[in-house]
Amino acid sequence: MRKGIALYLSALLLAALLSGCSQPAASEAAATPAPSPASTATPTPEPATPTPAPTEEPPEEYQPGERTDTDYTSTTLGLHFALPETMVMASDDEINQMMQVTTDMLYEDPDTGEMILDYSQLNTVYEMMAIDVTNGSNVIVMSEKLPLAAMTVDQYIAAMEQQLSRTTMSIDFGDPEPYTLGSTEFTCLSYSVEANGARMNQLMLLKKVDDRMYAITISYPDTVELAPLLACFSPTGNSV
Repeated sequence: MRKGIALYLSALLLAALLSGCSQPAASEAAATPAPSPASTATPTPEPATPTPAPTEEPPEEYQPGERTDTDYTSTTLGLHFALPETMVMASDDEINQMMQVTTDMLYEDPDTGEMILDYSQLNTVYEMMAIDVTNGSNVIVMSEKLPLAAMTVDQYIAAMEQQLSRTTMSIDFGDPEPYTLGSTEFTCLSYSVEANGARMNQLMLLKKVDDRMYAITISYPDTVELAPLLACFSPTGNSV
């Protein structure tokens, strides 16, 4: 059991390190105050007939997957995860604590009185976390709002590697490969990591949807435990 908890903590540590990895550091230009209107010598005249900028279709409003005590469904990813008997799902409070949610991020639903999380205030959202209490295997589904909508999966992976280079954790992600889970195409990274006195294997599946990057991270101590975890996923029929 201690090994299982160590593996789970390792997965959470790595998830915390990777979350927000694509967010750029503040530039020096941002720290320089902009000149006040009084300091402008000659105002630039506006054109007589301004040309409207082309409008792009805005991304759909973010909606996380639906999670219960026994399953998780993401229409965005077109996947359903059925919790096996040996796994336990993290609660809303536990996930909110992981995301460091504060009271000012919550608002009251006028119809039900239920407190709702305002996802627009979060860059990284953990949509689901589940752990196998017998061996420490775990599954985490997270999404991250990208700093630039044009950012690619390869650029995201490069940002993760740069983020990890600043830590004591050494991970070789290897070459990304295409991977199909259910009927959804992902970019797959397969690697191992040692932390908290335990070594574990991880499979990370990345998919960009609009201005967000989705990551499914599956952690397992032994290779024989990966197939049963993958078998918990099934397609929902949504085309993504």
